[in-house]
Amino acid sequence: MPALTLRADDLIMAFEDSDWAMRHFFDRQTGEVLILFEAGLGDSEEVAEQIEAEPDRYVWIEPVPSSVGYEVMSDFVESLPESKVRRDLAHTLEQRKPFRRFKDALLNHPSIREDWFRFHEQAFIKIIEEWLDDHNIEATVVPFNTQR
Repeated sequence: MPALTLRADDLIMAFEDSDWAMRHFFDRQTGEVLILFEAGLGDSEEVAEQIEAEPDRYVWIEPVPSSVGYEVMSDFVESLPESKVRRDLAHTLEQRKPFRRFKDALLNHPSIREDWFRFHEQAFIKIIEEWLDDHNIEATVVPFNTQR
């Protein structure tokens, strides 16, 4: 089977999604990410049947722990030069609800926000590449053009 080329954005969303009401599965043949909703939402029955019919074809994408996401934010802050922005972002990580506060603080710094999107994507591409390797999946993950 030829190596797959995968867009980072779909996979990153699956790796970060800790919603208990849905599970993400990776299709080894197509590289598609399927979503299996709990409680029969969406096309859950169809997706469940697909997975049951060919269980070796699909791999469950276990969401990364929130500590991994926190570490990525922390690494980003540490990568910034000493400045008010760096201090502000570091402070958000010390407060309650650091993920929300971090995102809110980035809204005040558009150029740093774009740097964050690139940094975040590259960090998760590494995580995804390790996961693909662990599951013996030959694929290339390509960055998504982060125009937000």
